[in-house]
Amino acid sequence: MSSRIDRDVINALIAGHFADPFSVLGMHQTQAGLEVRALLPDATDVWVIEPRTGRKVGKLECLDARGFFLRRFTPT
Repeated sequence: MSSRIDRDVINALIAGHFADPFSVLGMHQTQAGLEVRALLPDATDVWVIEPRTGRKVGKLECLDARGFFLRRFTPT
């Protein structure tokens, strides 16, 4: 999937009408880098946490007020 998430896809996910949500949500490698996408309707902040240390690696941006979040990690 393209690193640009289509508004129709977000709407379908939120409505529960997207056939394969895991093709969009979670961690995905894109041409632009690694993306983490989450649908968390009640969340105000979403962070990627390094599991071994518990350190916050990056905060996801809220792309839709209904709870769709995304963070792109670009190669260094």
